[in-house]
Amino acid sequence: MTVKGWEVVFKGERLQADLVAAVLDAHGIKVEVFGDTAYSVAVNFTEAKVFVPEDSVEQAREVLKEGSSPPAGRSGGDGG
Repeated sequence: MTVKGWEVVFKGERLQADLVAAVLDAHGIKVEVFGDTAYSVAVNFTEAKVFVPEDSVEQAREVLKEGSSPPAGRSGGDGG
């Protein structure tokens, strides 16, 4: 699926797509989620795509990249 003027920045389970969309929206990025809504917390049968306008792709990818990195100063060890 392609939408003229929009680009996919995330593809995965609908519940995850909704969370990604909420994060991008909180950063002021216009976002649309396309996919079936037939899911529950326990079972997810659907795949969804998160689209942003072409002029927001780099900003969206940066936000998502920052969200997947460990917090600054944390090496992933046990802290001791």
